[in-house]
Amino acid sequence: MAKKRAGWERMLYRGTAGSTASTSVDDNVVDINIDTGPEFNEHTDRGAGTNLPKKTEQPVALAINNLTFSMIYKDSDANMAAFLVASRTGAAIAIKIVRYSGGETEFDGDCYLEDSSPGGLKDGMVVEFTGHPTDDEGRDWTVGT
Repeated sequence: MAKKRAGWERMLYRGTAGSTASTSVDDNVVDINIDTGPEFNEHTDRGAGTNLPKKTEQPVALAINNLTFSMIYKDSDANMAAFLVASRTGAAIAIKIVRYSGGETEFDGDCYLEDSSPGGLKDGMVVEFTGHPTDDEGRDWTVGT
């Protein structure tokens, strides 16, 4: 049975690092989160010391502050297996996150993954993955506007 989706939900795709992800990862995905924005550096002018300075910051890099997705573990899930292999070997994997309503691509790039689970892997448990964007495979990551 197909999933019923709200317009704000996201879809996840995976693929080989260095190319655009095209394999849909849908069946066992529980949650997909991505927070983007610049990373900031403080550059406050301390002044003469007669008044408290006002803290000021400037953007120094575009950043993915949080890219996570959770999946329900199933022994026969090829997508889960691919993510676990990438996470546990340190290999990059292509990730694409698309908004269900309108099809806007919110992230497209290669990531190194980390995984966490509450114990040994078994059917039905939730495994959370954290993505760390990279351009090591020669492909720059992009985010939607």
